[in-house]
Amino acid sequence: MITGIDIVHLLILKMILKVIMRAIRDQGAVNGSSLYKLIVDYTGMSVATVYRKIADLMSWGYIIRADKNHYIVTTKGLIALELLCVGGFINDHDLCQDVTFMVGHEWDLDEFGNECINAYFKLLMIKASKDGLDPLHVLPSLGFPKSVLLLIPNDFHNVNRKSILDLLIEELGNEELVMKAQGIIAKALMMLLPTTTLNDGCKAVTVSNRVIALKCKVRGYTLDSRCPFLVKING
Repeated sequence: MITGIDIVHLLILKMILKVIMRAIRDQGAVNGSSLYKLIVDYTGMSVATVYRKIADLMSWGYIIRADKNHYIVTTKGLIALELLCVGGFINDHDLCQDVTFMVGHEWDLDEFGNECINAYFKLLMIKASKDGLDPLHVLPSLGFPKSVLLLIPNDFHNVNRKSILDLLIEELGNEELVMKAQGIIAKALMMLLPTTTLNDGCKAVTVSNRVIALKCKVRGYTLDSRCPFLVKING
């Protein structure tokens, strides 16, 4: 589980998001009063307990009160739910799909599918765990694109001999996830580092005269040295 969230707080956070998504789909038909009644009826908790748990979530930064009867799940709250979803702690497919969509929108990743976004978060969890970090404490402050800094391989200095894709696979030990998340990683690197325009008009990040991230005309954002444009440039 994520530090600071017990099962009761998680249940309330999930229900708040469900109510928000229902309100969006029903054009604002559900308000905060309905939320309290829903949680009380579903959990059997007293209204006072529900108020106290919601106050906890607000104090931790997972939700904010938009007005008297309406709450919004913050980016930190969405990240918490996304981490719990990709970690297998939430077995609610529809909710997790909504969470991934919303956190992707918050991080300006709308051009990527949920599978790619989930893979990126899984890699962040893997790397944070290896480094002894709590992803929930780190990721909201870093956001996107700075969260990619967690994934920079320790032997990045070898990028003149190996592709960054190969270095990431060696570092993180999961080729499938790296391949799925590479577009997001490439976009983040291109947002953080200076880019150059190649002869073919593509934008790229180069280190030691080697292209490490590219917005390819054929494949979009990529780290893959097998991209026809990267093969031509990197040789």
